[in-house]
Amino acid sequence: MLPGSIAAKTHLALHGICAQRPSHSLHFGNMALPLDARMTGIYVGAVASAVWFVASGKIRNTRMPPRRVITTLALFVALLAGDGFNALAADLAWPHPYVPSNGLRLLTGVLGGIALGVALVHLLAVTMWVQGNRSLSVVPGVAALVPPLGIGLTFGALAISGLPILYAPFAIGVSVAAVGVFAVLSTIALALVSNRAWSFSSMREMAALACGGLVAAMGVIATLAGARLLLEMWLELPQLT
Repeated sequence: MLPGSIAAKTHLALHGICAQRPSHSLHFGNMALPLDARMTGIYVGAVASAVWFVASGKIRNTRMPPRRVITTLALFVALLAGDGFNALAADLAWPHPYVPSNGLRLLTGVLGGIALGVALVHLLAVTMWVQGNRSLSVVPGVAALVPPLGIGLTFGALAISGLPILYAPFAIGVSVAAVGVFAVLSTIALALVSNRAWSFSSMREMAALACGGLVAAMGVIATLAGARLLLEMWLELPQLT
């Protein structure tokens, strides 16, 4: 067992991919999650949608989603970006239409994460299979977004509850979710650079490549965390609030 609390270890592990501002983070008792509220929502939403569509057997569907689905996902991303710009304007004391809150950061994060999860599953489908199902898409209609959205919002409600007993599951969970998202992206990248894209017939055949993607993802996250720590020590940066 590594020394330090779960809070200390997860904050250190994710130090390079999130600002980790206490004022922008969800708290369980006196402990803040290692990702701020917006990024917590993004990773919760991404994992909820990716796991749902993979478990639903959509991983081989390579057709582009219908225009109405793309429009809905684009709206989710626009809401995420809009809330982010509003929060930035508030931080800079610029005019802004509404007061930022961690609840809105979490909600728009979940919406943006749903779009990210769909994109990840679609990219896997169109990159990996030697013969995908070109007649079906990962998300056949807007209604198919309801289950992962419900799952993401349920976990979001639990996260915003602030119950201390939920801290460890969420701190570990968002850490695993972050590694998972990076691992999927790394696996896709490895398939492309190693000329193994469009060559797999089953998930089992993909196992070795996926393990490589997982190792690469953990390496990238660890490198980013180490680089930020070094910069903070070198530049003597003040602690974020």
